[in-house]
Amino acid sequence: MAIMLDSFAPSPELEEVLLRAWLGRASGETLRNRLALIRALTRLYYAGVLLSASASAPRASPDTDLSAPTLTAFQLAISEGRLKPGTPETKHILGKMFLDSFFSGVAAPGFDAAV
Repeated sequence: MAIMLDSFAPSPELEEVLLRAWLGRASGETLRNRLALIRALTRLYYAGVLLSASASAPRASPDTDLSAPTLTAFQLAISEGRLKPGTPETKHILGKMFLDSFFSGVAAPGFDAAV
């Protein structure tokens, strides 16, 4: 459910609708706290997967910059062709975006962001 909320609930209102549909009742504070923890850990996991997938790509120098673009800037780079879906560079940037999401608590970019 944590992954579903990150992917399909961009607002607290829609999040509550999804939780109510899943539970058949209103969600409580304990469940919301547990989901928040799992959502953060899921973002960290995806960051690790994506950064690992890009680790074997050749680089001129190590990347020590953890800054990540906004979702809008990332999508613009994809649409303009500066980034290509599925490439190690794009996976690396998307990994940074998930890592930023883990640290900041801001919504994860979602995998559909790359297409």
